[in-house]
Amino acid sequence: MTAPAGPKPTTTALAPAGVQRQLPVNAQGAASLGVTVRVKDILIGPDATILTVSASFSSRMTHSTDLASTDTFLELPGGDRLPIKRPANNRYLSIKDGETMEGQLVFLGAVPPSATEVRLVFNEGNAPDDSIGPGLAMTLPLKDSATR
Repeated sequence: MTAPAGPKPTTTALAPAGVQRQLPVNAQGAASLGVTVRVKDILIGPDATILTVSASFSSRMTHSTDLASTDTFLELPGGDRLPIKRPANNRYLSIKDGETMEGQLVFLGAVPPSATEVRLVFNEGNAPDDSIGPGLAMTLPLKDSATR
């Protein structure tokens, strides 16, 4: 993910080899601390699942927070979890007050073709107003335009 100014937290997402499925998504979630995450699309490959996201933070409680200070993952319908591949230059997905990060989040593993949705979880077990790392979970539908 990248921020507009200052140190640029980024992920380096290499497209997974082999068959891929790209699905448009328009899902948004918010945590009461002031974090808003929007998922724009999902690229499902045989070895990784990549989400294109926009994350914004605005809070009077703290000047920065982390989107991945605890377990952050995609949860599959059967309960399996695909862990986030933490970017080397921003391991905890830190974001400053007033910033928006745009980019891709890489999750290790593939989503089965039969899945109709996945759950994106940031900071599992944390409250939505946790100033160090707010908890946020959102359901992402996996329907491509051909099946709508």
